[in-house]
Amino acid sequence: MKARGDVIEEISSDSDDDEPEVIPPSLKEMIEACQKFEEDCLLICEEAVLDFVEAVHQLRGHLQKLSRESTKQTKIDMFFNYK
Repeated sequence: MKARGDVIEEISSDSDDDEPEVIPPSLKEMIEACQKFEEDCLLICEEAVLDFVEAVHQLRGHLQKLSRESTKQTKIDMFFNYK
């Protein structure tokens, strides 16, 4: 038997399962979002925004580079049935 004042703690390992899984956006979605963000910021046309737009533009360029590196080049032979 437990004496009065004893603290019993139960630690549930299921607490992490309650949070929804976060799925990151694709590179294509990020590139499109950066482009849209740049265009919208340029509509404001304030001087302080230009530095921010330049940074977003550089990010978009970096994401495009990552996208190109992950693509595979195909041969034209793949589109024709040669036997």
